[in-house]
Amino acid sequence: MSAYLSRPPRRSARMRLFCFPHSGGGASVFRGWHRDLPGWVDVLPVLLPGREERSDEPPRADLNELADAIADALRPHLDAPFALFGHSLGGLLAYEVALRLQRVGAPTPAALLVAGLSAPHRLTPEPMHELADEQLLDRIFELGGTPAELRDDRDLIHSALPALRADVTMFSTYRHQPAPRLACPITVLNGRNDALAPPEHASEWNALTTAALRTHALPGTHFFVHSHHHELTRIITAELRRYSPPDNRQRPIAPGTSGQGTSGADSHGRGEPDTRGISGTVSRGRGEPIAVVGIGCRLPNADGPQALWRLLVDGVDAVTEVPGRRADHPGVYGRLPAAPDGFRRFGGFLDDVAGFDAAFFGISPREADRMDPQQRLLLEVAWEALEDAGIPPTALAGTRTGVFVGQMGRDYWELQARHGSLDLHALTGGGLASFMSGRISFALDLRGPSVSVDTACSSSLTAVHLAWQSLQLGDSDLALAAGANLVLLPELAAVYEQVGLMSRQGRCRFGDATGDGFVRSDGVGVVVLKPLARARADGNRVYAVIASSASNNDGSGGGSLVAPAQDAQERLLRDALDRAGMDPAAVDYVEAHGTGTNTGDAIELRALSAVFAGTRPAGRPCLVGSVKTNIGHPEGAAGISGFIKTVLSLHHRMIPANPLLTEPHPVLLEPDTPLRVPTEPVAWPEDSLPVAGVTSFGLSGTNVHVVLTAAPAQADPGDDEASPLVLPLSARDPGALRALASAYADRLDGADPVTARRVCAVAARGRAHHEWRSAVAALDGDGLAAALRDRASEEISQRPGGGVRIAFVFPGHGSQWVGMGRELLNTSATFRAAIENCDAAIRSEAGWSLLKVLEADDGEQLARTAVIQPAVWAMQVALAQHWRFWGVRPDVVIGHSFGEVAAATIAGAIELDDAARLICRRGELTAQADGLGGMIAVTLPAAEAEAAAARYHDRIVVAARNSPRLTVLSGEHDALEELLAELQGAGVRAGRVRINFASHSRFMDPLRPRLIDALAGLRVRPAAVPFRSTVTGERMSGPDLDARYWADNLRSSVRFADVIAAENAMGPTVFLEISPHSVLAPAIEQCLAVDTHGHGTVVPGLRRKVSETARLAELAARLYTAGVDPDWTAIHPTLTLPDEVPTYPWQRRRTWFTTDWSAEADRIPAEPAAPPPPPATAGGLVGDLTAELGAVLGLAAERIPRRRPLREVGCDSLAAVEIRARLEQRWQIRIPSSTVLGASVEDLVEAITAVHPDADGGREREGQS
Repeated sequence: MSAYLSRPPRRSARMRLFCFPHSGGGASVFRGWHRDLPGWVDVLPVLLPGREERSDEPPRADLNELADAIADALRPHLDAPFALFGHSLGGLLAYEVALRLQRVGAPTPAALLVAGLSAPHRLTPEPMHELADEQLLDRIFELGGTPAELRDDRDLIHSALPALRADVTMFSTYRHQPAPRLACPITVLNGRNDALAPPEHASEWNALTTAALRTHALPGTHFFVHSHHHELTRIITAELRRYSPPDNRQRPIAPGTSGQGTSGADSHGRGEPDTRGISGTVSRGRGEPIAVVGIGCRLPNADGPQALWRLLVDGVDAVTEVPGRRADHPGVYGRLPAAPDGFRRFGGFLDDVAGFDAAFFGISPREADRMDPQQRLLLEVAWEALEDAGIPPTALAGTRTGVFVGQMGRDYWELQARHGSLDLHALTGGGLASFMSGRISFALDLRGPSVSVDTACSSSLTAVHLAWQSLQLGDSDLALAAGANLVLLPELAAVYEQVGLMSRQGRCRFGDATGDGFVRSDGVGVVVLKPLARARADGNRVYAVIASSASNNDGSGGGSLVAPAQDAQERLLRDALDRAGMDPAAVDYVEAHGTGTNTGDAIELRALSAVFAGTRPAGRPCLVGSVKTNIGHPEGAAGISGFIKTVLSLHHRMIPANPLLTEPHPVLLEPDTPLRVPTEPVAWPEDSLPVAGVTSFGLSGTNVHVVLTAAPAQADPGDDEASPLVLPLSARDPGALRALASAYADRLDGADPVTARRVCAVAARGRAHHEWRSAVAALDGDGLAAALRDRASEEISQRPGGGVRIAFVFPGHGSQWVGMGRELLNTSATFRAAIENCDAAIRSEAGWSLLKVLEADDGEQLARTAVIQPAVWAMQVALAQHWRFWGVRPDVVIGHSFGEVAAATIAGAIELDDAARLICRRGELTAQADGLGGMIAVTLPAAEAEAAAARYHDRIVVAARNSPRLTVLSGEHDALEELLAELQGAGVRAGRVRINFASHSRFMDPLRPRLIDALAGLRVRPAAVPFRSTVTGERMSGPDLDARYWADNLRSSVRFADVIAAENAMGPTVFLEISPHSVLAPAIEQCLAVDTHGHGTVVPGLRRKVSETARLAELAARLYTAGVDPDWTAIHPTLTLPDEVPTYPWQRRRTWFTTDWSAEADRIPAEPAAPPPPPATAGGLVGDLTAELGAVLGLAAERIPRRRPLREVGCDSLAAVEIRARLEQRWQIRIPSSTVLGASVEDLVEAITAVHPDADGGREREGQS
């Protein structure tokens, strides 16, 4: 292996990331990155001479020499896509290495990512390397070129001085040489407060590349890489995904229509949500088709796209009288006229406009009350649309996802104004239209364009048009196009009536001679758009395809500001068709604006006739319809409603009937008319690709027409029959989790195996993962449904914490059984490959075949000690590799007895061949000790067991402290039999261990020197994963695991209980037993039961005679519930979207503005009064503080958690400013509002008691949440 890399690259990785550390740093800087980056990224730290642990070389000070050497070392490993990342000096090295690779014609990096570095050609180094040591350090500190932990530790800084001086020399002597620009894209990441590399200078890198330059500014100074590590790795993930190739390992991707799936990312990753190429690199030229991949909607009597389709096919009339509950809200329809005027009595209404799940979006009740319900509905429906697309909304954070919202009404703002309840929250909540789109972008952290548009009734189709343009131009990689409308006040209807636009029948009768106007309605719709090439490559379901879009204005052609112009409409249709390269004859259906007004319908129908006249085959008119005949006119959401109807029609290959038609409009009765309004559902012609148009006109003259086609045909990708049925559930509160379990149970009742597997894949890969979790595994859909119903009825008592650690635990004797591994050899390629590698190593070392042992039925071989230990070791190594393939990676490894050999193997401290030699020699030597004593297990604490054994002097000793209540003793047979009878007689549970020698005792002394001799030349190396020794109880480095250590492992008592306690004390830990049969799980549970930290969870190993595949699925479900994020792309390699997978079950509460608390909550005195003395008791301080916070947030004091950041309960920047003012007024403490956002109640209590020392923080007496 090269001196510059610690290990060879992983062959299975989709992207190799070579990482260069900052000045004075080494490869340890990147420790843990393999967990924070997705598994398809192979993190490869570059080792710098003189900067690594146990490096004997002096640090190099010649940058050119070092860059040459690294480039040469990397060249053999560039046979797969790769990227370079470097921070500070590491960024400069990465740049110079990229230049050298390009110069010699080596493969080009997919990207160069640099952090904390100005463009090399702009560097103006000073001769700092000539300064004396202390002067040099002072200058480095002055510049801010060292992390805080280094500055505060003089011993550490002096030990790092040689490396720092070498790095400073490289910087000081660097001179940028003119060179060809790099052919790879460059991404620059800077801390916003970095004085050494100011983010405003990042654009200067543009001169160094012929490809794209992308820049990101993160919070912090030069060393934001440490302080904002997770933000950094999140951005790096998004950047690498942008430039990584699609993963086609499972099967070739065929072009296709709906429900098509594809392989996920390389499945060695851990917990990476599946975004399926949202930031792909497919090149886009003008006119590329744009796919509709997701739909969300709330329309009258239709909550969701499936409900809307049923409404359309059934010809439902969803218009009703104004529901009485609308009058329950302050001011809404409060002045209904006595006369039964249709225009005021009827409309299309949503069932619940006051309900909102504010907590889900982290919005405080106070702010939610002030938000326009249109904005609230848009948030929920946008989330649902992304879920419908199979895209986890949280995975879009930081991506170039555009948001385009059409909306025209401000009724809620007007209602609040009438009640004197306006404030800044009301302004951002709906007073300004820009927040309709901005709120979605903020909530999901979307970094593409965010545009709110008001073109009256064409607003939402204008939003579709702008989204289409943004994708064509490359401003967005993904786009949400949306519209919203709520009818809360009757005044606008009265204005419309004055000009004869409102229907006194209370219905929109498009295409009908009796049509006399429209009726207003509510509606919200969101569609997810994506370039077709990217959608097909990523396996998205494609509902339909936008072939083109066009927009124009009537100008003065209509003779009036609000009158439509036929010539403008004709020109619009022709422009859209020309842009799509289509003849009017290709169009089978047009979704008309179709409000039902006599004048408007006549002009629109004549414009359509003029365009389509003479183009239609005999007997095949162009069908026209309007969704408004079903639901009324949703104004600002009209265009998106018609668009969604048309997309669903293309998807289902069916044109719904237009209800209410009794007498065709005169234009439709003209001779040779090319138009017809369908009165029955019509199947789309099968002899050509279905084509449709959608039109929307605005009262101010803005017109839009979108041309759509059906999705191109694509073969069904089939089903991954080997993938297990494991379905994860998560929510942001326990009530939602139970509701979600119930919804999935209903969906899976009676589901066939293919559907069940696909639903599981969507739940795993197409949904965001939240803090409240559960998961189920079963053999079929009915089994899943039954398990889900159990979950739906369970009380969830604890909110799992995030950031759990994973400990792999490897037991020793007792887990072997005849038949172990056979099923996995046939179902898991990863497991089989690992077993075959172990088999080759064991054959070479011991001369017998592991595979034959595992496949044998008689079990004779597995009764031999010399075979048991290597066979169990191989099973453990293969199982660990399988878990790694599923994205479950250890943060620490623990072995019990000879289980430490597998632990050391997985930790990377011992190569496989050496580990095979170790376990085979150990097994052969202990086999020679058969008959030398035995072992018993007793349910006594170690101290009591030791006292009982002491009566037998050294004939019996403690061999293993397994738990506070379970101890293993070793000794002479006779003594053990005597003690066993004595303990059983005293009521102590005790029994023999199935082993024929007294391991971990003096009986092993004769074997120690022989084992040391047998392991001469054992090669050990630094462990890649921490190794916690059950011999010493301490964490051990790889070089400590020499032959003498393994002799001690055989002889010494096993300190298992101590190790479990020590690891659990380090934070929330999931202990995963890696074993062919669970042996240690009960002991671990006993250890955790007495542990005051209360963090630990146990997940046992496989079970004897139980399906190994089913058991692994069950254990994956347990791991997920415990807070571990597997790589779901490995567990469910193919993601294919079936119909009607449950979306998030909102936990809505009534959310409407009130004046009960606003006068007090909104008032900040101009002159702060003298602060009262701090309360004498902690409860009083916490109580007063939470009361203040509750007044600002609109929360009851008891609902404010003590330890969680205030931002999690809806504290935004506006609320933080007010909280800051209240803290200063009452307690005379000054805290920046930015700090308030991340502070908890406990943090604020500490700040108060720092000013008022007599006030007790009271964390001990106060209840925690």
